[in-house]
Amino acid sequence: MPSPPQSLNNLTIYPRQERVSPFYNESSIALNLTDPRKAIETFGLTALEAMSAGLPVIVPTVGGIAELVEDSVNGYKIDVRDLDVIADRINSMLGDKPSYLRLSASALAVSRRYDVGNMIDSIGQIMAVDL
Repeated sequence: MPSPPQSLNNLTIYPRQERVSPFYNESSIALNLTDPRKAIETFGLTALEAMSAGLPVIVPTVGGIAELVEDSVNGYKIDVRDLDVIADRINSMLGDKPSYLRLSASALAVSRRYDVGNMIDSIGQIMAVDL
C-alpha cells in the first residue's frame, strides 16, 4: 500500500504512483527540472505524458527531452538553474489564457506524433528499409 503524501507549506510530495494521469489532469503546467550537470534526460517520457494531457512543459535545454519542445510553441526550454526565467514563464503562461490555450493545443499535437499507431507505422517503415 503506498504511503500517504507528505505536505510542506505549499508543496505536497507524493510517493511513486502507478497511475500518473490523474496528476496531469489536475495540473496546468508540467516542469521537468533535471539538472544536466547531474543527469541528462535521454527521451523525456514525463514531458510527453504531460503533453498528452494538453499541458505546456518547461524542460532542460539539453538531452532528448529538449527535442520534444519548441520554445513558445508547446512549452519552453530553460536552463534549470535560471529560476527567475522559469518563474516568469510560469506567470506568463498562467496570466495569458489565449497564449496558454495555444501552447496547450500544440503540446497535445506534438504528443500525438508518439501515439501507438504512429509509432507502429514508423517502426514498420524503418524495418522495411532495413530488410
